[in-house]
Amino acid sequence: MCVTQWPSGRRINQRTVAPENPSVIDPNPRGNSRGGRGVVVCDDMILVANYHTIEVCDHQLCKLGTVTDGNFAGLHEITRCGERLFVACTAVNAVAELSLSVKQSVLELTSAETPLVAVRYWWPTENESVCQQLEIPPTSYTDKHADNRLKYLDLHNRGKAGHLHLNAVDCDDDHAYALLNKPGAILDLDEMRIVLRDPLLEGAHNLEFVAPGRAYVVSTRAGLLVECDLSRGEVRPLINLNETPFAKQFTRRSRRSRLSPFRRRSTDQSAQQLFWRGLAMNEDWIFIGTSPAAILGFDRRTFTYCGVVPMSQNVREIIHGIAILGN
Repeated sequence: MCVTQWPSGRRINQRTVAPENPSVIDPNPRGNSRGGRGVVVCDDMILVANYHTIEVCDHQLCKLGTVTDGNFAGLHEITRCGERLFVACTAVNAVAELSLSVKQSVLELTSAETPLVAVRYWWPTENESVCQQLEIPPTSYTDKHADNRLKYLDLHNRGKAGHLHLNAVDCDDDHAYALLNKPGAILDLDEMRIVLRDPLLEGAHNLEFVAPGRAYVVSTRAGLLVECDLSRGEVRPLINLNETPFAKQFTRRSRRSRLSPFRRRSTDQSAQQLFWRGLAMNEDWIFIGTSPAAILGFDRRTFTYCGVVPMSQNVREIIHGIAILGN
């Protein structure tokens, strides 16, 4: 986890984020449980998710406490909507909603000796209508009051027919929505209804509403930032990330590597360069992450490329969650 100044790239603070209590022995060579994931700013606090816990920090990244629950498994994005906090529990295809009275409530929750009981869970794969729309078999998760945080680390869980890889949540004025990465769909959680499905959403990440019924998503496989119009059922490309100067240098480098008769083959098939993930924006800027770890900046009004803050040259190090501090 790192606080980095834009556009200079100067690192102000950083610290390691890793799952503890319980610790994780991860069978995934890609590092399924490593690092910080979703991140959100709540006034003078920063909330960042590791595999099974939300860490509560101040703006200097000093940890104030933690929030967890028995079904916090494979956490991805976390989102604040008013006084509600939504958590994508990806490994169990669920969304948790916590009541958030900002600082006071979070600090009270972190002082509890027992795991937090979430205010509400959504379980899309248990909804017959959703399963019919996605043409998947219904899946029911038993023992929901048990500690399931390490139960779904096995990679076979991701390959199951009913797995959605639900990895992002956000709200417009009326409803809460979830991004279903595997089928490539957006789900209205309040109505339990698929409102948009498109190939550009398959394998996608992040969900940021910019107006009622209109959201931005990072189309990871296509290398695009896309706009989703829920009322029209349309997905429209906004930015071709693979055509940015930062991306093109890797394209040229890969082309030279393929032409070399003495090229070295990578033994790590899970690491991918230009794996686009991570999205944050304000009135002026859009920031998008990639691998090797870097954050690209774009003008919010014109969608033009403005620069990059490179953070690593290791393809296994990648941006996940991004949040904007200050203006």
